[in-house]
Amino acid sequence: MISITFGNAQQEFFVARFRALARKRNARIARLRTKAEAERYLSSVRKKIASSLHLPKEKCPLDPRITGVVEFPECTLEKILLRSRPGVTLTCNFLLPRGERKGKVPAVLMLSGHAPDGKASAMYQCGSRGLAARGFAVLTVDPIGQGERNLYAGIEPTPRAPTEQHTLAAKQLIPVGEDLFSWRIRDAMRALDYLESRSEVDPSRIGVHGESGGGTLTIWLAACDPRVAWAAPASAVTTWLHNVENEMPVDYEQIPAGAAAKGLDCGDFLAAAAPRPLRLLGQTQDFFDPRGFTEIYDQLKHIYTLLGCPERIDFTMDTHTHGLFQPLRESAYDFFCRCAGLPNPRKEEAPVELVPESRLWAAPGGSVYNLPGEKRIWEISGERAAQLKRKRRPLSREEMAVRLKRLLGIRPLGTPYCRRLSYRFFTDSGTFQNYSRFGLETEPGRVMCMLHRSAKKALFYDFLPVTGKTVLYVADQDCASELRLREPEPGDALYSLDCRGIGECMPTSCEQMPERDFYYYYGFDYHYASLHLLWGESICGRRTEEVLAALELTGSRSSSGRVSLEARGFGCIPALFAAVISDRVSEVRLEDCPRSWERLASEMLLSHTVSPASALPGGILELTDIPELAVLLDSSGIPVTFASQPHP
Repeated sequence: MISITFGNAQQEFFVARFRALARKRNARIARLRTKAEAERYLSSVRKKIASSLHLPKEKCPLDPRITGVVEFPECTLEKILLRSRPGVTLTCNFLLPRGERKGKVPAVLMLSGHAPDGKASAMYQCGSRGLAARGFAVLTVDPIGQGERNLYAGIEPTPRAPTEQHTLAAKQLIPVGEDLFSWRIRDAMRALDYLESRSEVDPSRIGVHGESGGGTLTIWLAACDPRVAWAAPASAVTTWLHNVENEMPVDYEQIPAGAAAKGLDCGDFLAAAAPRPLRLLGQTQDFFDPRGFTEIYDQLKHIYTLLGCPERIDFTMDTHTHGLFQPLRESAYDFFCRCAGLPNPRKEEAPVELVPESRLWAAPGGSVYNLPGEKRIWEISGERAAQLKRKRRPLSREEMAVRLKRLLGIRPLGTPYCRRLSYRFFTDSGTFQNYSRFGLETEPGRVMCMLHRSAKKALFYDFLPVTGKTVLYVADQDCASELRLREPEPGDALYSLDCRGIGECMPTSCEQMPERDFYYYYGFDYHYASLHLLWGESICGRRTEEVLAALELTGSRSSSGRVSLEARGFGCIPALFAAVISDRVSEVRLEDCPRSWERLASEMLLSHTVSPASALPGGILELTDIPELAVLLDSSGIPVTFASQPHP
C-alpha cells in the first residue's frame, strides 16, 4: 500500500498559481477607468487568444450535401454533410422557418454539449426548433465523438462517454503538435462558413448558442471569429480558479494551451467578444461554480459600461443542475429575438414532439465512417506522425539536449534543495529494510517529488559518499512497491525517485473513483497534466527536471560522478529525457517502457492505460521518438537496455 506524504502538493501548487493569476488579472480590470483603457485591454486579450490557436492555414471546399428533408409544423429540416478538413465530415441539421420571408433571416449556430446523441439530444431538438419557430434559421452540428461522428461506431468495446472519446482523441493529437481546442473551433468556423453561404441567411445576423461543452465552444468561437454577432453560452461560465479550487477536471477542448501563462482566464474569452451582445446562462446547482459565473459577469459589466453599452451584457441564472433546461432555452429565445429585431410571440416554449435520432441522420446508417474517404482520428494523427518522421533529421546528443530542453521547458537546475524526512522501513517475511527519505523542492518552497535511499541497516539522512555504483530508479507509479525490498550490492547505493504525482506524491485531491486510479480519464493524473498544459508547460518536462535534480544529488556523491539510471513503465519517459540532457548518466535500463508516441498517435485507442496524460509531451514527434532516443544514447556511449520483466 502506498504511503502518501505529499499528496496535496500539486493541488496547493496550482491553487496558489491560479490565485496569484486571479489577483493580478482582477486588479488590472478594476483599474480600467476609461473607454480607451478598456479597448487597450481587449486588444491585448484578443492578440493573446489568437496566439493560442493552431488552425490549418487553408480551408478545403465545404462540399455541402443535402441528404434528406424532414418537415415540421414550424420549420423544414435539411440533413446536411459538410467538409471541415480533408477526411473530416460534419453532420448537421439546418432548420429553416416556415412562412413568408421578407428578406434574409437571422441565424443561430447551436453547439451541442457532451450528449452521446449530439444534435439529436432532446435539449437541442427543443432548443433548435424553438428558435426556428421564432423566425431563425438554425444549424445544429454533431461534435467529434458524438452522434453521427462517434469515433468508435461499429467497434467493440466502444468508449461510451463523449468526454472519454474526446480525451482519447486529444491524446492522439498531442504528440503530433495539435490540440482538440483548435480542432473544435475549426469545426465551428466551418459551420459558420456554411451559414454564410446560405442565400436565405443574413450573414450580419448570426448568433451562436451552446451548452456545457457547446457552451465553452460558444465562448471560444465568439472570441475568435468576428462573424458571431451575438452569443449565449450556457452551463459553461466560471473562473479557472474555481475549477482548480473545486478539484474539477475539464475536457481537453476546454484547455487552451498556455492561456494562463499569458494572464488569461475564461472571462477574457468572453470579454474578447465585446461590444457584441452577450447573455450568460447559468444554473445555481451546476458543477461549473456559479460564484465564478457572478465574478465574470461583474467584470464584463464593468468593461461593457466603459465601452458605453452596458445594456449589451446580461445574464439568466436558473435553479437547475447542469443542462440546457427549458428556462434557459426560453431566455435564449428572448435574447436572440431582441438582438435580431424579431418579435417573440410567446415567452413560453411550445411543446415539441421529439423525433428518433435516426430521422435526423445525415450520413448513411448514422455514421460518417460509412462515407468513402472518411478518416478516424488515429488515421489522421497517424498520417501526421509519419510525415513528421520523414522530416526529422538526425541530431547529435548535444543538439538533441538543447531541443529537448526547449520543447519540454526545462529550467536551469541550480542547486537542488531537499528536506530530510523521517526514515521508514519495510518488513516482508521476516526481512527488515530501512530507507531514508528526502523531499525535493522542485517548485519554490514546495516538495513535489520524493527521493529515497534503500539499505539493509538503518540509514539516516546524509547523501553518503559511495565507493561502488550509484543507481537511481525512477518509478512508474510507486518506488516502494516496485522495488520490493531490493537491496544494493555491497558498496553500491540504491536511490529511487517518486516524481510529482507518483508514489508518496500521488495526489489525494481530485479523487472521483472509489480507489485511486492513475489511468482514470478524468482523474488526478489527467487533471494536473492538463493544468500544466494550461500554463504552457509539460508535466513530462517537470518530471524530467526532478530526475535531473535527483541525478545531480546522487551523482555528486558517487566516486565516478556518474549514475546508473533505471526506470519502469511511464517513468521511462522522463528518465530517457534526463539521460540525454544530463552528463551524470553512465547507463540506462528501462523496464516495460512504452514503445513509441508514433504508435500511440496512429493506433486505435480503447484504453487509457497505454496513454496517461502525463506521458504525452506536446509536439514530441516533431523532434524524436522513444526508439530514436535509445539509439542516440547508445551511439553516445551510454548503453540502453530494454527489459519486459520486473526485477526479481
